[in-house]
Amino acid sequence: MTVTEDTGAPSTSVNSNSNSNNNNSLRNRGKSKGKSKGKSKSKSEDGVLAGSRQQPKQRVRRRRWFFVLGIVLGFLVTLAGIVYVNPMQSTHISRIHAIVGDLEIASLVPETLMPDDFIRDISQLLSPGASKEGQQQAASEDFEPALTLVAEEALEKKHSVIIVPGIISSGLESWSTGNESRAYFRQRMWGTSTMFKAILLDKESWVRHMMLDKKTGLDPDGIKVRAAQGLDAADYFITGYWIWGKAIENLAVLGYDCTDMELAAYDWRLSYYDLERRDQYFSGLQRRIEQSLRVSGKKTVMVAHSMGSQVIHYFMKWVESPKGGKGGRRWVNDHIEAVVSLAGTPLGVPKTLASLLSGEQRETVQPLASYLLEHFMNRNELARIFRSWTGLGSLLPKGGDAVWGDLEGAPDDWLPREDANATQSEQRLVSYGAQIRFDDDADGLANQTMDGALALLQRVLDGDAVRLMKRDYSFGVFRTQAEMDAHADDHRVWTNPLQHQLPNAPDMTLFYLYGHGATTERAYYYTADSADLQQEETGAPPALRIHKRSRPHLANVDIGIVNGPGDGTVPLLSLGYMCASGWRKPLYNPHGVRVVTREFAHSPLAAFKDIRGGAAAADHINILGNRDATADILRIVAGQGHKLTDRFSSDILEFAKRINIP
Repeated sequence: MTVTEDTGAPSTSVNSNSNSNNNNSLRNRGKSKGKSKGKSKSKSEDGVLAGSRQQPKQRVRRRRWFFVLGIVLGFLVTLAGIVYVNPMQSTHISRIHAIVGDLEIASLVPETLMPDDFIRDISQLLSPGASKEGQQQAASEDFEPALTLVAEEALEKKHSVIIVPGIISSGLESWSTGNESRAYFRQRMWGTSTMFKAILLDKESWVRHMMLDKKTGLDPDGIKVRAAQGLDAADYFITGYWIWGKAIENLAVLGYDCTDMELAAYDWRLSYYDLERRDQYFSGLQRRIEQSLRVSGKKTVMVAHSMGSQVIHYFMKWVESPKGGKGGRRWVNDHIEAVVSLAGTPLGVPKTLASLLSGEQRETVQPLASYLLEHFMNRNELARIFRSWTGLGSLLPKGGDAVWGDLEGAPDDWLPREDANATQSEQRLVSYGAQIRFDDDADGLANQTMDGALALLQRVLDGDAVRLMKRDYSFGVFRTQAEMDAHADDHRVWTNPLQHQLPNAPDMTLFYLYGHGATTERAYYYTADSADLQQEETGAPPALRIHKRSRPHLANVDIGIVNGPGDGTVPLLSLGYMCASGWRKPLYNPHGVRVVTREFAHSPLAAFKDIRGGAAAADHINILGNRDATADILRIVAGQGHKLTDRFSSDILEFAKRINIP
């Protein structure tokens, strides 16, 4: 099947009767609320009732403070458990201290809620300044495996390095100067404790700063939020929670510093088209890489995580194109030594579909931020925010039914095993071919494959969101050279590896490093959304929601989510198909770019030993601290990448055989 520019059905309105009923019920609630507010009490009555009656806003505010207190007490229990089970884990206690130290708990909880001394004691316990012994132990674990590799393999820096972070990894800061925004000027609206405080204390303002204009896909009037710059833009999400921090310190051991190692942060909310239009992001990348070659005489290694790998692929097509950087067909070969992708998302992520369809997300954002958003925003609010972020469209699944399967089955369905219990176990596994399933006769809705699910999404989204999605992206498959040639300079296909070819760079190597063995969202059970979650000003609510009832007879279904193989965020099909098979075919790699696939089995330590899983953790985020993956990066930037070969330990090669793409 060939999918060209028009990738879905036209948008239709959401059930108007349902919306009308929701609005009426909300108006009735609003009237009763208004009447209650209109009742006044004398000062004496207020004194009598002060301890027994609160206005709704006060109750919400108190619940919010109790939630903050619950987080604090939860950390205390965790700390006690760690010390009891393993008294030597002062290193990890120090990390917990660092994570919450910036939150200044005493400043978040009102004085009237808890005694000052108790709050002060908690703040001191969870503040930076762990024991010297713990700090020394942490220091001994840092800078590895670089220290060992320098000693044993004499590695040293060779190529300049540009790091491209993944979605939501880069900090975003406010540059707005209006009355509402001045308190946040040059403060992080995404990342650091400022984000947490803003959501806790000023949620509406935070939402206004973080949402994009629904018609333009750019900044709303009066709001200006930009990506933070420098290595600290994505080294830590908040203090103690590393993202690129470990990789940066390991590269420093080889001799890198801020003059030859750069973190190319970007506003991940924007579509790639708008990244260049508003921020000239790709033009800046091109200039820096060209300057590095002039100064050092050596080509650049680009290292990316997650969505960052798609950003690099888009850049390589953009810089070649006469409609982009005008670098010509040999620019990539002459300037880029290698591209290293960590947990890349070439074929998209199904959980992005759920985020946009119904405002439900399981770590679509960073786990720490995810926890906060889930507890302070309902699905309608999250859906509004996610749908305004046009960059999320780049993570919608690519390839349709040809890659993700049909109602008869999917390429990554379970593989037969030879053990005696295999038959019984396999009977309890649901196929992934139906991306969205309905098992409760929800308004007669039928199961949907990936093609059908994307069409359903376009019916749920409003007209502006559909227009921008069609302007920026394409999700199908090209099967002929004629199709490739016809769309070579069409920016919509530059995020889809099944609709564009790797650059004319036979001297470049593409390294894809990723983990597997973590439970990963692959498909969903949905139902019609009858919950009255709508707030009057938010517009139409999502028409559907994940159906979270228990299905104990299905072994791979958990609260409405069909789980499959992957790295905990990205399914194995997306992680590995292109590098294990697709880019080994002439249609998608006509110039013979060398492709190396390196898989790492996810083998985390128990949480009480290492909160992040340890050096063998290889899930989507923690692979950034995986010892073996880090060692591969160090060898590549030191000019030893030619020694690395394919390393397969998953079922991806068997899955790839089931995909019928030339």
